[in-house]
Amino acid sequence: MKILYIHQARKLKTGAHYINNITMKALKRAGVEVENVYPEEDLGYFHPLLKGMKNILFFFSLIERKKDISSYDIIQGTTYTPLAFLHGSVPVISMFGSTSYGFLKHVPTLKGLGKEHSELAKIFNELKDRGIVNSLNPFIQPIRDISRIEFHVAKNSKRVIATSENVKKELIKNGVPAENIRVIWNGIESFWFKTKPGKRVKKQAGVVYLGRIGEDAFTVKLKGINRMLYVMRFFPHLDKVIVGLTGKAEIYTEVLKEIPKTVFHANLKRRQIPRILKKHYGDICINPSRYEGFCLSLVEAMSQGLIPISFPVGVAPEIIKNGQNGYLVSSVRQMCSKINKLAQDKEKRVAMAANALETAKMFKAEAMAQKYLEVYDSIAPRKEQQDVQPSQETK
Repeated sequence: MKILYIHQARKLKTGAHYINNITMKALKRAGVEVENVYPEEDLGYFHPLLKGMKNILFFFSLIERKKDISSYDIIQGTTYTPLAFLHGSVPVISMFGSTSYGFLKHVPTLKGLGKEHSELAKIFNELKDRGIVNSLNPFIQPIRDISRIEFHVAKNSKRVIATSENVKKELIKNGVPAENIRVIWNGIESFWFKTKPGKRVKKQAGVVYLGRIGEDAFTVKLKGINRMLYVMRFFPHLDKVIVGLTGKAEIYTEVLKEIPKTVFHANLKRRQIPRILKKHYGDICINPSRYEGFCLSLVEAMSQGLIPISFPVGVAPEIIKNGQNGYLVSSVRQMCSKINKLAQDKEKRVAMAANALETAKMFKAEAMAQKYLEVYDSIAPRKEQQDVQPSQETK
C-alpha cells in the first residue's frame, strides 16, 4: 500500500507535526509505503492576519501533483491539507487531532475569564503586564478562515479520523456525516514505556504540570496557563514541578520563582522528560486546558504513573475513571479540592498510580497504526488481500 502523506510544515516536534511523525513511523514499521509532501516555500508577502488563507492557498496549489496521483492508494493529510485532491480518483483521508471550531468555541474573552473565577482574569493581566502576552487575539481571523475550509474538506473526504469522541462530536455538529468518521486515539512513542518509574509513592504528593506554556493571549487561555498558575499558588506547601515548552522561558522563570517549592524545566527534549517524570510516580499531574483535541501530555504523564486531575477535554473523559485512575473536574476550585484530599492519601494514590500506568498502555503507537490499517483496508484493500479472496470463492 502506498500513501501520500501531506504535512503542514517540516517541524516535527510538537502538536500535529509530532503526531504525524509518530504515525508515519508506526505505519512504515507495519509495511506501509509513505511518501511525504511538505511546504516548499513561504508566501511571506501575506499580512499576518491572512496566515490562515495563506496556508490554504499553498495546499490548494498541490493540485499540480495530480499528474502522478494515480500511483497512490490513499491520500492522507491533517485537516484541510488534502484540499487539492478531494474530487480525484484516489480516496482522501483527513485527520483531525483538533478543530479550529473547537479552539474558537472554548477560548474565552477576558470578561469570560473573570466569570469563571475573578483570580483568573487578574493572573492573565499580570502575564500581560510582565510581557508574556503582547496582544489580545491576533490569530482569531486566520483560525476562522481555516475552520471553514476544515469542514469543507471533512465533508468531502472518504474517511475522517478524529482523535477523540469530543472531536467527533464537533465534526458531526458541523455537518460531517457520522458514518464517515472513525475515532483513533493517538499513540505515544515507545521510549515512554521503556522508562521504568520508581514506584515509590511519597507520603505527601507533589503537583506536576506537563505541556505547552503559551506566549500569546490565545494560547495562554487555550492551555489554561492562568488556571495552572492559580493552582500552583494555591499549594505553597507542596512540591511543584512544571515541564513546559515556551518561547518566553526567561519571563516564565521569573514568574515561577515567586511560587514556593516550584521547579521549572523549560523546553526539554522529549526524550529527557520521562527521566524527570519517573521520579514523580504517584504524584498528581494537572491538566488545566480549556480545549484539546486529544491531549498527548495527559497520556505521557500517566505512562509514568502520575495521577491526572483534568478538565474534561480531549480524550480525558474517555479514559479517566473518577477515583480509579484520576479525576475529572469542572472548575479550579474543584481541582484544588481534589488535590487537597488526594495529596495526603498515600494509600489511595498507590492504587491510582498503578491504574494510570496501566491505562497508558492502551496508547502504544502500534495499536494506533493497526487502527489506521483497518481504515485503509476498508476503502483501499491491499493487493495481497484482493489476491486471496478469489481463491476462497473458488473453494
